[in-house]
Amino acid sequence: MTGLGWISELWRDLRFAGRDLGKRPGFAAIAAGSLALGIGASTAMYSVIYAVILDPFPYKDVDHLMSIEVRDPARQRGQTYYTVDQYLEFADRSTIFDGVIASTISDVIWKDTGEPVRLRGNHVTMKTFSVMGVPPLVGRTILPSDADPGAEPVAILGYGFWQRQFNGDPSVIGRKLQLNDKIRTVVGVMPQRFMWRGADVYLPVIFHRGETTEGVRIVHVLGRLKPGVTAAQAEADLRPIVEELQRADPRAFPKQWRVGLRSFKETFQSGITNALWILFGAVGLLLLIACVNVSNLLLSKAASRQREIAVRASLGASRMRLIRQFLAESLVLSLLGGILGIAIAYVGLKGILAMVPQNTIPDESKVELNIAVLMFSTAVSIVAAIVSGLAPALHATGKDIAVPLKEAGRGTSGGTGQKLIRSGLVIGEVALSLMLLVGASLMIRTLLAIQNVDLGFRPEHVLTMRVPLSDARYSDSSRRIAFLTELLRRVKAVPGVEAAAVNNGFHPFSGFGSAIQVSGNAQQDNRIVLVNETNEEYTRAMGIGLAAGRLFTSSEVANRSTVAIVNRAFTQRYSPEQNIIGRMVTFVRTSRTPVNLATSSFQIVGVVNDALNRIFTNETVPEMYLPYTILGQAQFLVVAVQGKPTSLANAIRTQVYQVDKDQPVTEVKTIDSALHDWVYAGPRFNSLLFAVFAALGLTLALAGVYGLVSNLVTLRRAEIGIRIALGASFRQVIGMILKSGGVLVGAGIGLGLIGSLASVRVLSSQVWKVSTFDPVTFVAVALLLLIAGLFASYWPARRAAKVDPVQALRGE
Repeated sequence: MTGLGWISELWRDLRFAGRDLGKRPGFAAIAAGSLALGIGASTAMYSVIYAVILDPFPYKDVDHLMSIEVRDPARQRGQTYYTVDQYLEFADRSTIFDGVIASTISDVIWKDTGEPVRLRGNHVTMKTFSVMGVPPLVGRTILPSDADPGAEPVAILGYGFWQRQFNGDPSVIGRKLQLNDKIRTVVGVMPQRFMWRGADVYLPVIFHRGETTEGVRIVHVLGRLKPGVTAAQAEADLRPIVEELQRADPRAFPKQWRVGLRSFKETFQSGITNALWILFGAVGLLLLIACVNVSNLLLSKAASRQREIAVRASLGASRMRLIRQFLAESLVLSLLGGILGIAIAYVGLKGILAMVPQNTIPDESKVELNIAVLMFSTAVSIVAAIVSGLAPALHATGKDIAVPLKEAGRGTSGGTGQKLIRSGLVIGEVALSLMLLVGASLMIRTLLAIQNVDLGFRPEHVLTMRVPLSDARYSDSSRRIAFLTELLRRVKAVPGVEAAAVNNGFHPFSGFGSAIQVSGNAQQDNRIVLVNETNEEYTRAMGIGLAAGRLFTSSEVANRSTVAIVNRAFTQRYSPEQNIIGRMVTFVRTSRTPVNLATSSFQIVGVVNDALNRIFTNETVPEMYLPYTILGQAQFLVVAVQGKPTSLANAIRTQVYQVDKDQPVTEVKTIDSALHDWVYAGPRFNSLLFAVFAALGLTLALAGVYGLVSNLVTLRRAEIGIRIALGASFRQVIGMILKSGGVLVGAGIGLGLIGSLASVRVLSSQVWKVSTFDPVTFVAVALLLLIAGLFASYWPARRAAKVDPVQALRGE
């Protein structure tokens, strides 16, 4: 048959299938609707995966953009951030790149009218936009002349900031903006998806060795790799540079290290990559359940056509011709389901995006139903047509013509072979549904476990806000300390404030870390200890109790006394059998620069109870509390208030402006809201989507159980009538039918438990404080599914128990 002839035959098959389904609108609606749920959910999830994982970045030849990574071989990941001087060495001496650039995530203060506004800034080097390979949307980017001595400082705006603040007005080009006390001229606006480091503004800078430019000390280093450069060549090129940098500053890199490249997609990948792939697998199970359900429906429908099929086969229709007709019918259903599924995906996608945790996907990602997603949806529809239609087609077009003729003569409900296949499909549906329910249950239990974790402090009445003191305006620690001291004095005087403190972070989110040496311990311990920079009221504001010794005094904080408080975990690590009060702690190496330590030794004066400080790993690691006047790097205000914390937010913010009218305040939130935004959001996203997919899968599986048991009642109508005529009670008939349904559900549960034992291993990265082989979860889900399956079987059983034996026997 020629290509045109094959297409003509297919078209006739599709038209015939469409007419036949049109005669059964109820059947078509149920089958297409089942497929629409699976296809729609799959399409929505794929659109997220495509935009977040497969193609998130708009930059030119993104696979050639590489970060320089120096790492300890014993660790999985290394550093990609370096000092300005180290960046300049890489830029000047490496030969494997067509351009090396540096960038930051910076607090940029914009002063226009009213309160100062904190912007997310990116200080970039002069070649940044040419290396990234994206032209501006409006205006220009950086010209070589911008680096000339005396050249006017310029700024390039991010698309989102341009839209929010200037309503997308192109006349913003040429406008003067005061950014970090420097007047800059806006020369360009970048396209919507150019969100390099998520910046509102891009500020070109020129770095010089040994100098700090606009407060920038640490930068991320990125290069465009030349074509054909291998990993071995890259290491050979970069190793001499790192060796020399380590000789100049032995503390800058690990003693044992390797240098290499890390791809852009790996460096800036989504924080929910693993979760998305797992959810994509879950939605695949849902699609498979939908296909099995439709396959069962098609088998039931095929029973009414057995005589027709047998006659057509006896008249010479080939088996392939008959199979093609059945597949044409499933293809029509799948295409209808695909069209409806795209509409479901469009609506569902908005719901998924509303649940995505903040700051977990690349800023450049644009999640939408684009051409690639629609092609995926079409492909899924075709695959679904084959999966759902193949089993009915093969069974209904068996080679033995006599069998369908005999079975057709018995009625229109199909023969023994079809019953076995339908039972097997329902068992498969139940098994797949149980696997989804187990996954959803583990995700829900994980969310509950995280929400119920003992924090070791009281978060209920604590308000926090970030006060980012820029290096440009507060260039030394004395100015920072003076600001914070005056701010604390004012905040404590606000009515309703119970305690006010500052810190470089706040519990349960860790601050910076350092290696230390404790006096009396012979060996140096290179493990990190967390360091809090705070005042005498921090532990009272947080509700962290004193265990031994004493707390800071206000005079010790004011006088920059070299005293320290530690937690119980600190004493367990460094002095489990001796009193640690009075011992000295010496900093070996800190990860924060500048350190500004006049002395590196501190005397321990107190021990406080443990408070969770690494919430993401459920750890309470050793930590120290130092007076904030030592380093002067605290930037979070922590306030315990009476009543609702947010009620005093404006009053406390006002105190900041009274100390410095140009100082912005950001991230005003309670600890409870911080936990919801930064900790609970990920597990909540997983549990909600898993629960939705599991609920849909359970619904489809129960529909399959209901349909099969209903068919069983129809087949056994005469037998049931005889049993009732011979005295079978209402309860006995219901029990007989429920037993048949229970056997199917029980077999599906058994198969599903086996499948779940294998599948839950992929959930280990998303499960927290709950075993993936949690017996409570498995037993609870099995009981739920058994009860639901019996409930689905009850209604056909109830109908069977009400059969009139006279009518049943007369019909037979």
